[in-house]
Amino acid sequence: MHDKENSDGKAYNVLTADLSRLNKFTSVVSGVVLVPWQQAVGAWYMYRLLGLAGILGTVLLTFSMALMRILIVKARRIEVRLGKLNDQRLALISEVVRGIGSVKLFGWGTRFMNIIGDKRQEQLTLLWRRAQMWSLISLCTLGSLPLVMFVTFIAYSFGHTMTAETVFTAISVFKLLQTSIDWIPGLAADCLSFFVSFRRIEAYLEGQEMQPLEERLGTGNREMELGFDNATLSWSCGVRANETADSGLFKLCNLRVQFPDGGLTLIGGPTGSGKSSLLAALAGEMYLESGRVLVPVSPTTGNQGIGMSSSVVLGNIAYVAQEPWLRNATIRDNILFGERYHRQRYERVVHMCALTADLATLEAGDMTEIGERGITLSGGQRQRVALARAIYSSRKILLIDDCLSAVDAQTGQHILHMCLRSKNEIMCGRTCLLVTHHMAMCLQHSEYVVLMENGQIVFQGTAEEVLSSTLVPLSKENNESVQHNKIMEDVALANATRESGRLVDEEERRRGAVGLKTWQEYFRPCGGWKFGGVCLASAIMMQLLTMGKDYYLAEKVGGDTGSAMQWLVVYLGLGTASAAGSALMLLGAYSAGLRTSASLHGRLLEAMVCATPRFLDTTPMGRILVRFSSDMQVVDEDIIEILMHCIRSVVVVSATLAVVAWTVPPFAAVGVAVAGAYVWLMWKFVQVQREGRRLQAIGLAPIASLHTEMLAGGDTIRAFGMQVAFAHEAARRASDFLRVDYMLRATSRWRGMHIGMVSSMAASATSAFVVAHAHRLGAGLCGFVLVYVGTFWAEAVTAVRQYSNLELSLGCVERLHQYLEVACEAPSRTAADNVLATEWPVTGKLEICGLVAGYINSVPVLHGLSFAVAHGEKIGVVGRTGAGKSTLAQTLMRLIEASSGKIILDGVNVAEIGLERLRQAITIIPQDPVLFNGTVRFNLDPFGDHSDELLFDALRRTLLLQDQSTGRGSGVAAFTSLDDVIMGSGHGLSLGQRQLVALARALVRRSRVVIMDEATASVDFATDECMQRAIRGAELANSTLLCIAHRLRTIIDYDRILVLDKGKVVEFDTPKNLLCVANGHFRYLCESSNEFALLQSLAT
Repeated sequence: MHDKENSDGKAYNVLTADLSRLNKFTSVVSGVVLVPWQQAVGAWYMYRLLGLAGILGTVLLTFSMALMRILIVKARRIEVRLGKLNDQRLALISEVVRGIGSVKLFGWGTRFMNIIGDKRQEQLTLLWRRAQMWSLISLCTLGSLPLVMFVTFIAYSFGHTMTAETVFTAISVFKLLQTSIDWIPGLAADCLSFFVSFRRIEAYLEGQEMQPLEERLGTGNREMELGFDNATLSWSCGVRANETADSGLFKLCNLRVQFPDGGLTLIGGPTGSGKSSLLAALAGEMYLESGRVLVPVSPTTGNQGIGMSSSVVLGNIAYVAQEPWLRNATIRDNILFGERYHRQRYERVVHMCALTADLATLEAGDMTEIGERGITLSGGQRQRVALARAIYSSRKILLIDDCLSAVDAQTGQHILHMCLRSKNEIMCGRTCLLVTHHMAMCLQHSEYVVLMENGQIVFQGTAEEVLSSTLVPLSKENNESVQHNKIMEDVALANATRESGRLVDEEERRRGAVGLKTWQEYFRPCGGWKFGGVCLASAIMMQLLTMGKDYYLAEKVGGDTGSAMQWLVVYLGLGTASAAGSALMLLGAYSAGLRTSASLHGRLLEAMVCATPRFLDTTPMGRILVRFSSDMQVVDEDIIEILMHCIRSVVVVSATLAVVAWTVPPFAAVGVAVAGAYVWLMWKFVQVQREGRRLQAIGLAPIASLHTEMLAGGDTIRAFGMQVAFAHEAARRASDFLRVDYMLRATSRWRGMHIGMVSSMAASATSAFVVAHAHRLGAGLCGFVLVYVGTFWAEAVTAVRQYSNLELSLGCVERLHQYLEVACEAPSRTAADNVLATEWPVTGKLEICGLVAGYINSVPVLHGLSFAVAHGEKIGVVGRTGAGKSTLAQTLMRLIEASSGKIILDGVNVAEIGLERLRQAITIIPQDPVLFNGTVRFNLDPFGDHSDELLFDALRRTLLLQDQSTGRGSGVAAFTSLDDVIMGSGHGLSLGQRQLVALARALVRRSRVVIMDEATASVDFATDECMQRAIRGAELANSTLLCIAHRLRTIIDYDRILVLDKGKVVEFDTPKNLLCVANGHFRYLCESSNEFALLQSLAT
């Protein structure tokens, strides 16, 4: 599901917060069943005791509940709005976390924190309105009982004598009714949360799904048939909206092609023509409007109980997406992808995909963990690992989308000859469909060619037919030679262990009681000890008022001390004052709790945005989002309410023990003994529950992480037919989580059973003692004591339960605190920023002196780099894959901090200025551009710093703007206005179009230094030339440009070329001079590119 409603934020919210609310289902059901029975039994007792007056009291109580229902309906509306706001907040956070590299590189951290902060403020405002509503409901709940008792006793006093036996028996029954009524606000809140979450989960599950495979296939598909039969396909739910000018919805129209069985088929065409969409259609990702898709399928097996909507899955197909999807696992696990490990086949595949040398440089070899989305690998390495996954599989049909775009020419030649065109037993008989812009290199080695334009096939035929036509411009070079390197005996494959390559550590689980620091972390923003003192004093005052009204009634009833109306009015006044005070106390506590929520959320967000890249690379996204979702929900909604219930129960128990012990001294010994038993039971229970809750919290992160992977890699999973395997993996992780949940529920029942047994025996013994001494105490005092003895045991049980819940809920604060102390980058602002001129850098003069840097301090990637770039120079940066090109770019942006050496920009050492000041002064166009869910305007200029005219001009220069009058434009034109919507992560745009949006963003910023990191790798050569013209235009004419490229044609006419090899500068001169160096590194790269003559003619 890609529609906007089913955003990642909603998905994570459903998975964490909503499912955790549904966890309260059993307690909600028991309450819903129990409360009506208690009300019915209480009404019957009141009728037997007070006659019609008792019925009147019950009716009034029911009427007050009806009034509360109106308030509860309003609270429900607030809950629904809160759910939507929470979705939006989590969607923003997930986008920022997923694109944190780009957020950092552009110096947008503070500004995005402000955007999320504004959304959080809206949520806090609604939470405050929710708190006001529940405080009002609490006032109605607590205030209704004194009013009902007042009216009932007044009605009973007409015609009856008020005796202690009648009054305190009625009070006892009313208190039982009050207990059930006290449950109503919490029960209503849980019911509302449950209902809202249930409807949200229902809406999510009923969202549009992928078109069933059976509907796309029709009938009569042969086993290895592959192609389209007059098929028209589109992206459902607007996933690829705005990809072409065709009414905003991209389509593949009237496709008629059957790909030959075996051999290599090339699919070519300009950027945005539908090449990737064609492969995606074969992989089952597009909606079939008419015609038929010809693909092999196989029946699903082992899918009982996992809700598979289709009876078949794709069979014999392996898919390599343009943006390779990799799991958060080792390189070996990613290549195997569920297949059995066969050493000889595995090592041959590694060599065929040119990964042998890369693995040899890693300490743990193929047992190295690569993080989420393969974050620790370069773009070329990710593509080759994804390619190796397809080649290693046993599937006969390979759908490969542009695997040559991010590798150098020699590596590309190796992959072409040793892998795609290999005739060994691994590749023999396999059908390979390759989308590529490198037609010159691949054409003469292919059996069949399909050319596309605007979603249609404009040519299909043999390679000879293409060669004899002018459809594809070709280089005159014909370099079929490739160095057939012998398979290396890779020690890393044989001897590495998972431990040596571990990137992601198991989540830390603290043990023992929640520490004092955690308590302070939560209560300091509330007001610290002052807040606790005020809450305790308020609770004592309210309890004294409550007990005072009942003691006053015990003294007055049955005596000749005035009319019943007088002392009942006093009784009503004391009860109303207690209810109003309790509601105000609860409202004040909510206010303090929201201050803590705001503080913790703001600090957590800042910690994540400012965290080091190393922390973000090694921390699964699921762990971070669990903190912002379910853990933050507990802080927002639960802790302060549990705290107030706990304080109230402790005060009630203490006050009751003191008063009853003063009245009946022997009760003190029984009360203290039973309280001691409660404390012992509570301690045993909390010890088990505390560790169980920690295990439960840790168990939720793997579920969220797997969900993240499945959202990102759904197309690959479906293409490989791995839905059942991933569904079983999700079920296994959910089962691990539910085992802990079952244990927690079992211990709760253990607590309830033991405390219930102790309470029943103690209450029976105390009641027997009071009845035995009734002649000494008097009827009124006996009634008062018996009422509060029953309250003592009930409140003692509540105090134990609420304290255990409080400590367990503070475990969420403990988990948040872990991420508040993560390692952070250098400050975003420094005092040196104030000294810099507002226009700094005025020039793009750049000096690198002895630069040493690496991802790990002890393992440098760059070794003593030194070179200088004059203002306005255009520098091409080239080298073999893994030479350190992208590392240099990241070091210039201080995403990686130099361990030694200097970077001087316009006379200023960049290590001395704030990160955001530096990153806002330099523009980088990354290899994997990140786009955000929003308008084109927001993606080009998120904070409204530039005029619309400038934004339109940038879109025109990058060929992305369609003509508003005709709706036409270039093949890559995707937008008609700045208000066109770009889906999250750029869904709906090809990778080439996304790179063009990133270039437009650079043209808008007009920085003095621009870095391009393989920014044109995924566009065709004609679009590449247009991008180069835009770069050389007036906007960047006065800028220094560093362009990292594997396409040598892109940078052959630059001012100078910087050649890197193994992290060192090996050559730095003009292209013409470097081509004249015999056996030179640059000359060798040009000779390996299949375009040497063309490059020579273009070199300056």
